[in-house]
Amino acid sequence: MTFRQFALHNVRRNFSRYAAYFLSSTFAVTVFFMYAAFIFHPDVVNGTIRPSVRRGIFAAEVIVFLFSVFFIFYSTSSFLKLRKKDFGLLTLLGITRGQLNKLIVIENSIIALLSIATGMVFGALLTKIFFMMFSVMLDLPSPLSYYIAWKAVATTAIVFLVTFEAITIMTLITIRSSQIIDLLMSAKKPKKPPVYSLWLSMLAVICLAIGYYLAYTSNIMQMMKRVLPILLLVIIGTYFLYTQSSIGLLRYYKKQKHSYYRGTNLITAAELTYKLKDNARILSMVTILTAVTFTSTGVLANLYFGKKAEAEARFPHAIALISKKEPKAFENKLQILKNALHDEHISFTSHKAAFIRAYNPKKPNDHVMQHLVLMRVTDYNRFADLAGQPHISLPANTAAYMQPTPDQGYEPIKGKQIAIAIKNSNETMVVPLAKSIPQPVINPSGVIGYMLVVPDHLYDKFHRLAAEETIQYYAGISYKNWEVKTSVIKKLNRLIQKDDVDLTNRLEFFNRMKQVFSLMLFIGFFVSVLFFLAADSILYFKLYNDLEQDSKQYEALSKLGLTWKEMKQIAAKQVGILFFIPFVVATVHAGFAFKMLQNMVSGSVVKTSALVIIIFFVVQLGYYFLIRSLYTKKVEQVM
Repeated sequence: MTFRQFALHNVRRNFSRYAAYFLSSTFAVTVFFMYAAFIFHPDVVNGTIRPSVRRGIFAAEVIVFLFSVFFIFYSTSSFLKLRKKDFGLLTLLGITRGQLNKLIVIENSIIALLSIATGMVFGALLTKIFFMMFSVMLDLPSPLSYYIAWKAVATTAIVFLVTFEAITIMTLITIRSSQIIDLLMSAKKPKKPPVYSLWLSMLAVICLAIGYYLAYTSNIMQMMKRVLPILLLVIIGTYFLYTQSSIGLLRYYKKQKHSYYRGTNLITAAELTYKLKDNARILSMVTILTAVTFTSTGVLANLYFGKKAEAEARFPHAIALISKKEPKAFENKLQILKNALHDEHISFTSHKAAFIRAYNPKKPNDHVMQHLVLMRVTDYNRFADLAGQPHISLPANTAAYMQPTPDQGYEPIKGKQIAIAIKNSNETMVVPLAKSIPQPVINPSGVIGYMLVVPDHLYDKFHRLAAEETIQYYAGISYKNWEVKTSVIKKLNRLIQKDDVDLTNRLEFFNRMKQVFSLMLFIGFFVSVLFFLAADSILYFKLYNDLEQDSKQYEALSKLGLTWKEMKQIAAKQVGILFFIPFVVATVHAGFAFKMLQNMVSGSVVKTSALVIIIFFVVQLGYYFLIRSLYTKKVEQVM
């Protein structure tokens, strides 16, 4: 047998150990290859596809590569650790350091070449579907043709081959520094009894509680400031949750005599205490990876499927016409708008109102207070009818600030009262401020100031003081199926000159959201699945690393009189806990992230978020049954 045949035989004999590593690496290569095929596609290179889309795919390509480096490095280190005993025996039998390094390089190169070749084959087969999905989600006028550039093949092969080999060489350093006795005894080192600190356990609870509170109370104005602190608190809390709090909870469970001494719970809990302590870092890593997967997929799915509700909340009217400084041409443009709708046979409802430009004379240096606009409450309710929103009522002689967006936290006008004056008028009125109105009923526009809704009698009083140049007109128009009425919007953009009016519409905003969120979901889905598979693969690696020691424990239990059925129950419980504890904790983390998202969007995120968790749970359940079956079979074979 030649040296290469010996290495090939080792890979074939130990391939079950490499299975998850091989499949996850293959998936990473597949995703990278499909993205590369898109980047080097002639339509993309020649500029047919928007440059922003190409940049987004390229960014995803970088993320896939960086994560693949981390995953391959971790996986290679795990398998080398698993085979330290084999390396020790080979060294004891006379293999030289150079021959051992050569053996490791050849074995890893075989796995690398198999992963790259298999990944590119699957990538080539799936690229057609990838392009079809991409064309549909981004609503391209014609689907991308099936084409695989040689640059995509070369780039994928070179990048991953160099990555695999570089990481293999790096991991050789750990073997180089190990002595023969260390290699032989690596799996036989005695375990220390697990201990925990009450203070560190409390720190875990405090960090998670603060992180959850910051996420639960965040709004769009606070998000950027809070994201990093929340992430750090949750990571710290998760780590100490596994290393400290879990041990404390298991010790508490041991005091529950009725449950602890039932069936095989005693053996399961005793062994689980060591497993949770030994696997704390891995479980923390898997939990964070899984939480990132849930959060990113859920956020992107909510943004994509909630884009219509978001567009309707931010643009209450399908079309709005607003006069600028001089309102004389407003009526003429409004008639053109209505005629265009009639020509397109669109049935619509509309309402027109006059706003009064005002200011706060007591705060001359405040930009917000110098650009106030007054709306009567009757007009507010009429506009609310067009938008399908509830009416409001105001106490007499009060004013309420209407936020320009439905985002929580965006409230530039606060206080108990406000001074209001009209330009070219000497009269100033101080009125109490009622609770602000979080949902706007008019479309956003750069020519409208900060809106104050006032009772009709108060509006009429200001109107008598207002000169013609302080009056501003707004018309809101609503109709059904606005998301497909593209021709009328194109016609209005041609017919209406925007020199003296501002024309806003919901459809263009909706289409921009659709383009952005479709691309984000399309990119994020594959990256999230890669993260999820990697997280489960890490658990698989750990179970295999502990297989020899676990088998000896089960052999000892069988000598004590436990049946194989009872030992299978113990194994199933331990594997299930290791698989589903990170899933449950990650779901809680993601739940607060979804609440943070709910504070920033208008539609409900509950259904989509729950669907995402359920889909991942089904995948996790299938993966659990597969790994449990493989694990118990391996234990049975060893015994």
